Amino acid sequence: MHTLTADDTWDRLGSIAQLLHQAATRAWEGAEPDSPLQSLGLGVYLAQARASSLLPEDYRLPDVDQEDLEGQSALQLLTAAEELTRPLPAHRPDLVNSSQLVVDLCDLIREARDLGC
Repeated sequence: MHTLTADDTWDRLGSIAQLLHQAATRAWEGAEPDSPLQSLGLGVYLAQARASSLLPEDYRLPDVDQEDLEGQSALQLLTAAEELTRPLPAHRPDLVNSSQLVVDLCDLIREARDLGC
């Protein structure tokens, strides 16, 4: 079994935060003001904030290649973010809140599916 190093963990969380930022943007794109997609986008944005709060203060997010994310739906981005959480070491004291992030992502994925994202 592969054990993640601290740098791997932070890079993984940074990637999750970036995917969630893109997913929130996708949910909000073209959504009417009273659309349920507004609430989905807000939920995704809050999950992104949770992921970011797990990162060290001095961590710098790597640049994202926007071309890699083009054409991906909010649901696809959420699913990719959730998949990145799987090897996170939830037993570490500095990642104790990562389990809530996983629960939030699963709820958001279900909501995105229900909304046809």
